[in-house]
Amino acid sequence: MCGFASTKELIMEETFKNSPNEYRMLQIIHHYYDKDLAKNYSKLGFGGVVANVSFNDYLESESAWANFIKCLNDFRDQGLLFWIYDEKGYPSGKAGGLVLRDHPEFEALGVLFAHTEGTGTIHHKIPVKERITSPPISIVAVPILNDKYDLSKKVDLTDSFKQGDSEIVWDAPDGKWCIMSFHISRMYEGTHCVANYSDPLPYINIIDRDAVASFIHLTHDAYKQKCGDAIKDYVQAFFTDEPSLMTLYLKKDEGLLPPIPWSNSFREDFRSRMGYDIVPELPHLFVDCGEDSIYKRLQFWKVVSELIEENFYGQIQDWCHANGTASSGHALWEEHLSWQVGFEGDLYRDLRRMDIPGIDLLSSNPVQLARSTQIPIPKFISSVTHLAGKSLCMSETSSFIQKMNKLPCSFEQRIGTINWQYVLGLTTITSYYSLDEFKFKDGELNVFNEHIGRLGFMLTGGKHIADIAVFYPIHSLWGEFIPTDDIAQSFRLSKKAKRINNEFGEVSHELLANQMDFDYLDDQAVLESQIEDGSMKITGEAFNCMILPNAYVIPAGVYEKIEAFVNSGGSLIALGGLPDTGMTKDETKIVRETSQRLKKSGKIAIVENVHDVVKFAGEFSDADLSLDTACQELLYVHRQKNGKDIYFVSNSLDESISREITFRCTGKTSIWHPTTGEINSINGREENGKTIIKLDLKPFEGVFVVFNGIN
Repeated sequence: MCGFASTKELIMEETFKNSPNEYRMLQIIHHYYDKDLAKNYSKLGFGGVVANVSFNDYLESESAWANFIKCLNDFRDQGLLFWIYDEKGYPSGKAGGLVLRDHPEFEALGVLFAHTEGTGTIHHKIPVKERITSPPISIVAVPILNDKYDLSKKVDLTDSFKQGDSEIVWDAPDGKWCIMSFHISRMYEGTHCVANYSDPLPYINIIDRDAVASFIHLTHDAYKQKCGDAIKDYVQAFFTDEPSLMTLYLKKDEGLLPPIPWSNSFREDFRSRMGYDIVPELPHLFVDCGEDSIYKRLQFWKVVSELIEENFYGQIQDWCHANGTASSGHALWEEHLSWQVGFEGDLYRDLRRMDIPGIDLLSSNPVQLARSTQIPIPKFISSVTHLAGKSLCMSETSSFIQKMNKLPCSFEQRIGTINWQYVLGLTTITSYYSLDEFKFKDGELNVFNEHIGRLGFMLTGGKHIADIAVFYPIHSLWGEFIPTDDIAQSFRLSKKAKRINNEFGEVSHELLANQMDFDYLDDQAVLESQIEDGSMKITGEAFNCMILPNAYVIPAGVYEKIEAFVNSGGSLIALGGLPDTGMTKDETKIVRETSQRLKKSGKIAIVENVHDVVKFAGEFSDADLSLDTACQELLYVHRQKNGKDIYFVSNSLDESISREITFRCTGKTSIWHPTTGEINSINGREENGKTIIKLDLKPFEGVFVVFNGIN
């Protein structure tokens, strides 16, 4: 570089060129019997490993434990980071089957819905399945009028059922009627239990506090007993893998019925939190029973989400904190809001209870990733990281899809995949790339690890800069969510639910494709924000434009905070209209009054399509980065750190691109290359308080544009 550099600058440059292990990739290993393994990983440039005791005689073999401790010490001697993988395969929670071996009552439960419609004498078959645990908890007959089910005139038939009955026969009054029966069942067939590449074992109930406590005792307490002080002195995190409710199907199976999550204590848990018995209201969760249905669904899924967060993620995090380490891992199938409801209830809430929130990424095709209209999940977890005041977020990354489909996956594609994730806010990689995917003679693995280390160093810490916030409309989908016997991959959604689900991903994609960076905000983030002079400020972030993507339902207190934001000068874009429903009937009145007031504001745009969302976002916010010619595959992230404005600009195309890029910064500028470690000065031209720089980017290349001195 030209000119004189301060000591701090020289230290930063040197650290960039030779990034510490803490920023490099962690390899996930489940078999580690090579005595030279630790040395091999150190020589290959890894930052550390995610490891576990042997899967053979899982958690019960003393020789396996001795080998694990030796391996842990070998990695520590090499100065490598160490995480513990908490399961025999996945999904985490079953402890390789040990939890349910001694406590079968801890198995995942659901309430299944069976129904028969007709007139006159109706014959309703009672489902007979091995895993149905008891007689029906409720059987009701309900009249149908104009495609709605009138619960006010329901007839309770529960007491007419006799043990061993195969059907209910009932003479209906005039008109069309429906007999509905509800059955508690252990959830296995068709679920992730059987549709995974690990052990097809029954799974625990993640909303059952005692079930999760048993898992923690068998797993985490065992590691503590065997590892001693190494848990707090050395182990950075515990990695939990793909927990879920098991109430969305992934595989077709005969006789599947629509399920909702349940537990042995759920009826009382719900009553204690909501003040009424959910069992008489169960029809609302499966069919449209009029204006009360949306509130019953909202309250049901609110309780489910609270129980997952408290009993699974919360218990694990509390154990980790009590023992001096961190919690991490990822959930199951995060890419659609409908999946997030069915598998997790409220994924944002769950991720808040991870110290290092995570995802998995099974594809290493950056072009497809950049063009997908699914939720860009690295952006989702980085938003939780930013708004919950955390510093790290993780991706379990692989080329699984390419391998399964025998598709090529080049070294450059893997670099581009890493760049795509880091440009969306990621800070940490745990890898399922196999070592033989890299050319050792060309030093590819060392280059790869050094590249990741430089990205991590530059993009960890400091402050993320983005003007736009996108609200997480999970409540709206709760209100529209109808359980199904179909598989999640072909989920049947109502027209309204489909719009909520699809356009959330589409808005995200279009903002990124137009170089408009953002964070997702949930209801808690909004409530915790400070409103000042047209900005919503949360844990160092500051937003002047908020997008409500089909947020028909919103908690009244959250909406009132958004109104205060608009009244202070902030801008609001409502796709599909302003909210019209709260979490209760009383809240709905407040929400509608708030919407009536907001409609009069000049700082609001109410739009009906995604294109107009982007249009008004551009009008309401001053671009932090813009291109002379459009390119949807060129993304950026902006952080302020160590007195510098740091932009990471990444090309996700498999071809070179050349653009003039305008940055909302001025000052001495340099280009930092994460693949080589080179740092070069670059001259741009300043116009109207911004800097314009010509960048030529190779296929899948990403570079840092660094401005000295924060403006």
